[in-house]
Amino acid sequence: MYRYDEFQSWLKISILKRYEDIMRFKASEVITCICGVIKSFIVICLLFSFPYLSNLINLRTKPVSAAQFISQNKTTEFDYLTTSRVFTRVATTVIPTVVSINSTMMIHTSELWNNHFDDEELREFFGEKYFNFPVPKEFRQRDSGSGIIVSPKGHILTNMHVVEKAELITVTLTDNRTFEAKLIGTDPLTELAVIKIDGYNLPVAELGDSDSLEIGEWVLAIGNPLELRSTVTAGIISAIGRDINIIADNYGVENFIQTDATINPGNSGGALVNLRGQVIGISTAIVTQTGYSQGYGFAIPINLAKEIMNDLILHGYVVRSYLGISMQDVNEKIARALGLKRPAGVFIDNVVEDSPAKLFGLKEKDVLIKIDDQIVNKGNIVQSMIAQKKPGDELLITLIRNNRLVKIPVTLGERRDFNVKSTLKNRDRKFYNLGLKVENVCRLRAEELNLKMNEGVFVSGVEQFSPAYDAGVRVNDIILEIDDRLITSIYAFGNVISKLQSGKVYIFKMKRGENIFHIFIEVPK
Repeated sequence: MYRYDEFQSWLKISILKRYEDIMRFKASEVITCICGVIKSFIVICLLFSFPYLSNLINLRTKPVSAAQFISQNKTTEFDYLTTSRVFTRVATTVIPTVVSINSTMMIHTSELWNNHFDDEELREFFGEKYFNFPVPKEFRQRDSGSGIIVSPKGHILTNMHVVEKAELITVTLTDNRTFEAKLIGTDPLTELAVIKIDGYNLPVAELGDSDSLEIGEWVLAIGNPLELRSTVTAGIISAIGRDINIIADNYGVENFIQTDATINPGNSGGALVNLRGQVIGISTAIVTQTGYSQGYGFAIPINLAKEIMNDLILHGYVVRSYLGISMQDVNEKIARALGLKRPAGVFIDNVVEDSPAKLFGLKEKDVLIKIDDQIVNKGNIVQSMIAQKKPGDELLITLIRNNRLVKIPVTLGERRDFNVKSTLKNRDRKFYNLGLKVENVCRLRAEELNLKMNEGVFVSGVEQFSPAYDAGVRVNDIILEIDDRLITSIYAFGNVISKLQSGKVYIFKMKRGENIFHIFIEVPK
């Protein structure tokens, strides 16, 4: 080892030599040398700072909870939520809140005969004489489904068809506790029901917001299909706002969430949940040709279900708001007939007398395009929005009338029921180009249908796949007007029909039972 004075002497000599060498270099060589030193310095700095830089670009992260991660990193929520761990956590959280429901009902044999044999002779033939032994007048039938615990007091939300007409309803929890349930109320227009059990320490489901759903979002279906308790299936939201015509009422509310998560018999009343563990739908129906899942399941949106549920719990029935219109979606033909630039909105077929719609100035042939701030293009969406309101609530309705934009504030009333009356048949006259047979309305039929004499013509026949059939005209309908021209007899009808132009779309004002509506028929070329 050098002593300090020797080292100091060596350092001075070395510096002098280096100085002499540098002085001999050209200026360009000096610059090149300095640049090399700077580059080396940058590389060294990067190597030493790599651990800190990696933290900045998320190559090294500290473990955080799901809630913290999502709140700190909104843009990568999807990447996190698609992990299997999230599916597991959601299933673990929600499964205890979904119960198995078994209902026992008494079925009268006469109901089966009436449902399956319309002809009295067939019912008599396939009765006791056919089987050679006494056929019981009634027997017990059991059915099963699912339900969701929605309150600590034991209220359970399910489908109406799971508990309708049941004499005994039993509920089994995932911890194998079994309770006898009481029916609180049902709502045929939404296919929902609420039952109640008396239990303690009940797990309660968290209800989400179905209005914020997006197509393609992951969901889980949890229920008891085919009596396989606590079954979980996964899929996505395939569509929203579906109308599948399963509720046999003009005022039925169908605004289903469509999913490819597997739903089978027994899932009815079960939970459709998002990946936050929130219930966003009530599994209700499937579209199938086999009776089992073919990838098309439908759930009632939870926002609608919450309104119905609250009314059933509070009143035992639904206090339903009422606007007082019948309507249909605007298609290409309707748009052409009304001179609209494109098919959009909902066409108002009829405005009921003494209804809020009539009182506040809505008219036939108005095109409803917006309710408050929400654009509407489907009648079932309008029905769903009205169903989530209460009598007395105010709406701002935006519509198109004679190609002008009109805004009308409306206060909703309370819905009342309407009865549908039957019709008869008589002599007819056929109009081949539209595929219609019509006849005059006789005095007896006018009294039945609450019509004035010489008001409309009666449709006695519709040729299958004809323009009238494709447009929706059916036997027993009454044609009241064609393009604002009153129809008083088959001769008036024939006179108007003879003047219709080929290729043009005409508006037929119709009556079916107690309902007034419009049909759009394109005259064939």
